[in-house]
Amino acid sequence: MTFPTLRHFDLGTLRSFVTIADAGSMTQAATRLHLTQSAISMQIKRLEQGLGFSVFERSSQGMTPTVAGEQLLHFARQMLALNDEAWGRLTAPDFEGQVRLGVPIDLLHPLMPKVLRAFSRDFPRVEIKLSVANTYPLREQFEAGQLDVVLTTELEPQKGGKVIRVVPLLWTGAPEGNAWKKRPLPIGFSSRCAFRKPVIDVLDQAGIDWIDIARLEGVGATVAMTAADLCVSADLMPAWLLGNELEIIGSGERLPPLPEHCIILYCADHPGNRLGQILAGYIEHTYA
Repeated sequence: MTFPTLRHFDLGTLRSFVTIADAGSMTQAATRLHLTQSAISMQIKRLEQGLGFSVFERSSQGMTPTVAGEQLLHFARQMLALNDEAWGRLTAPDFEGQVRLGVPIDLLHPLMPKVLRAFSRDFPRVEIKLSVANTYPLREQFEAGQLDVVLTTELEPQKGGKVIRVVPLLWTGAPEGNAWKKRPLPIGFSSRCAFRKPVIDVLDQAGIDWIDIARLEGVGATVAMTAADLCVSADLMPAWLLGNELEIIGSGERLPPLPEHCIILYCADHPGNRLGQILAGYIEHTYA
């Protein structure tokens, strides 16, 4: 009696495959995985030889999965997720407790769910208490010891803050709206929004008259007023704001360019915040 030859996927190769699909190139994937490009290239070559078909289409624009590659990508993500969950559950230190995390709403999507999912997978006994507010209230709560880890968006870090990414601040308005053409320019920000002062400074320097039509409370109110074409605002333009609600207003001929902002990480540096320090590492790795 003969038995069929057992065939299996190498998880390291699958991780390289998924990373290339996400990054769009071997070079970027190699950087993310801390491997050489030749090592990843050899992994993909062996994978394609074993399967008997190409998993990527290669062009000057980058690498995209073939139709068969898309099928493999679906299974590869599931296999890696199961592997990572099993490894985390079996090897994680016996940590348990609570971490208090503060995040501005414009930094929640699309990255924070990935952070929380990965951390909860690796530390299933740790409870995460998430607070969502503007930058200034979050920093005040952190300084008062009410939060263990905080993300903010500021022009520069305050004491104890670490810059993990620099991003452009962009004008936002209603799709095909006209509010940006009006003078004085109607602007709308929540009362404690960190972007309000930089925007006003830029308008003043450009000699553009403006009017603060409402001291709004919360990002949701700002989005509603801006989407109604009653004002313009400014944001880092996370993915959830794009689409039918708001659009980017180009700077230059329309409105003056806005200064870049820093995504800043604050984490309480004391022995009792070991869990917070671990969570901060997950955040920094994902956002940077």
